[in-house]
Amino acid sequence: MSDIEGNPSLVVNWTTLPPELFETILTYLDLDSVKALRLTSRKFAERCIGPRFLSFIQQPILDVSSQNLRSLHALACNTALSKMVHCLTFLATSLDSSEAEKNVKSGKHTVRRTHGPMFETVTTSYTPEELSNARSNLKWLKGQQKARAKESSSEMIELLQGTLKGFRGLHSIHLDSAFLIGPTERSSASQGEWHPLWIRASHVFFLVVTAMAQSGVSVKNFNAYRQTPRCCVTSNDITKYASDLDPKQLEIVSKGLESFELSTSAEIQTALGAAKARRKDEEARMGFLSRDDPRAVLAEGTPGIVSLLKSAHALRELDLSFRHSLRDGCPDSYDRIIESIAHETHFPVLEKCAFSGFLAKGESILLFLQNHPNLRSFTLHECDMTTGSWPPIFAHLSQSMPKLESVSFSNLWGKCGMEWEPEGEEGKQEHVEMVNLQPIWDTDEPPLWDSFTKGPGRQVHTRTFNREDLKKGLVFPRLYKLPGRAKGSPEHMRWNNIRRGLYGAP
Repeated sequence: MSDIEGNPSLVVNWTTLPPELFETILTYLDLDSVKALRLTSRKFAERCIGPRFLSFIQQPILDVSSQNLRSLHALACNTALSKMVHCLTFLATSLDSSEAEKNVKSGKHTVRRTHGPMFETVTTSYTPEELSNARSNLKWLKGQQKARAKESSSEMIELLQGTLKGFRGLHSIHLDSAFLIGPTERSSASQGEWHPLWIRASHVFFLVVTAMAQSGVSVKNFNAYRQTPRCCVTSNDITKYASDLDPKQLEIVSKGLESFELSTSAEIQTALGAAKARRKDEEARMGFLSRDDPRAVLAEGTPGIVSLLKSAHALRELDLSFRHSLRDGCPDSYDRIIESIAHETHFPVLEKCAFSGFLAKGESILLFLQNHPNLRSFTLHECDMTTGSWPPIFAHLSQSMPKLESVSFSNLWGKCGMEWEPEGEEGKQEHVEMVNLQPIWDTDEPPLWDSFTKGPGRQVHTRTFNREDLKKGLVFPRLYKLPGRAKGSPEHMRWNNIRRGLYGAP
């Protein structure tokens, strides 16, 4: 490289090579060498942005900060590079330093060790080098906290607007989250204090959706924390953000959507509320609300999820998940989310749909299915039916949806509607419990991971049915229970832990 810099004639000769020959030469260089070559002259900077250099371009994944958004905006302004970007991932990161401060003060930290499916946490002392790194990371976190406190939401939205307009080939936006530990260290959202992460995740959702609406940019795929463990945007926050946009802006966000994925939840304490609650009790300090708290009530009017989806007429895949973040269970009024989706939206080309964790009325689920007869895949997990019963839904799925290829059920609660006659009694009655997903035509022993011991038999909690299964019918007999308390089992404990992890308060 020094020879090139010291010999101007050599630079001229190299920069006048035919494009095919120049690109062939670049194939012998690694990315760092190509970058260095671009810095030698303006002509090299232009010629090096060819197929070889562009092949190294990765889809951006960045923490949402003013500095990072400026860098992303600069990338969007480069016409040669921006055309290679089709997917953006925005990270909502927690800068909570309380754990780091405690560790540095004590000189100890907690290590998580995995042993196959099991894990253990061990407290161990820092080595001198580790303690030095921990102090450096803590100082960096404090600096980032100060910088974030000075950020302007309006400025960041403006940066995002210009950025989105610059990426002409953009078709996907993903929202994810993580805990920042240091300049180059992150940890999964499955660990750490959840409350500040949720507050940040909600704010990032607001920034991105508002920028999309105001920029006039729509994407085909939008995923908000659906694959992120322990991370949601509360339903009332989504409603508030949607209500701040006019109908035309809402249409911009949804008009081009082909896939929409979202993790939402019941309400939580605000950051200020959580701070005040520290003097009360541990659960309130952690950010949980009681179902009797006025702040826990689902906002009146159309839920924000529905507002975002009303114009999504090109939608092919819908995946919504709900977490019961109230500390003593959600009121039945939360079934209005699915009710509003069933009554106020219609997706003519919808092929795949999944609802997980929601309360719902039986009539709402049935109406949604009737409005979308072309579904090929339907998933209903952890659904608590507030009114109605399951048999009409099972009958519709097996008899009235000929294009349906796959149905996945898990933890369906409510009136099974099956008639049964308890021993020693006359008359028949309905029962309310979890549906035993072992159809009458299947006499095989259910897998251990999809069932647990209950009374004299096994309760099947999870089951997937294909087209041939649906033709046989979805009729599920009640699992007869002996009097007394059912014995526990490892499968039952594992099932409870999974449920809490996916749908309970964090």
